[in-house]
Amino acid sequence: MDTIAIPVLNRSVDATVEISVSKSITNRALLVADLVPGDSILENALFSEDWHLLSLA
Repeated sequence: MDTIAIPVLNRSVDATVEISVSKSITNRALLVADLVPGDSILENALFSEDWHLLSLA
C-alpha cells in the first residue's frame, strides 16, 4: 500500500463543499463543523432523530 503525505496548512481555509443529502453525511458534517474554529453553516441537512441527538451533544 502506498503512503501519501498530507501537508499541514498554516493558514485559514475558506471553502464551500457541496454534497448530496444523506443522513450519514449530515452526521459527519456536524462532526467536522465542530472541529474547525469559527462558524460553520450546514444547509440542506437531512433531518433525522440521530442527527438531532448528535447536534445536542
